[in-house]
Amino acid sequence: MQKEIKDKVYYLLSGLEKEEPLPESRFDGVTESFDFKLPGMYKEVMKAFNGGEGEVGTDSWLCLFPIEELTQINGDYKLLMEQIPDYFLFGKDAADTGYAFHKTYGTFHSFGLMSNFETDNIELLGNDFLRFLEYLESYRYEG
Repeated sequence: MQKEIKDKVYYLLSGLEKEEPLPESRFDGVTESFDFKLPGMYKEVMKAFNGGEGEVGTDSWLCLFPIEELTQINGDYKLLMEQIPDYFLFGKDAADTGYAFHKTYGTFHSFGLMSNFETDNIELLGNDFLRFLEYLESYRYEG
């Protein structure tokens, strides 16, 4: 990652309680087991700290699932995720919104974890991990 982008990503994630990183060989083994490539900035962050949870901005909460739990979590949501096989769940908010990236394009999206994709939308939040985090930071709850 370019230094300025990396600094911005880490600033946006400064409100998260971060997990300990996996040993590099374990991290590489897990990521190589996927049948797609993880988006670059997301992968670098997950290598530095293996998930975490906390605030991003004023009104957003982010839970980044630990890398070694991603396959199991996607399996736990099998009925949901098999409706959208091009997406891979990597996190959620404090309620029932899931965050996933597109396996081919590396774009970042949100959807309800109880969605019916015949009627519910998948919302694009960013073309990369930085844009996704910037979206979360700028989100304001209007309830």
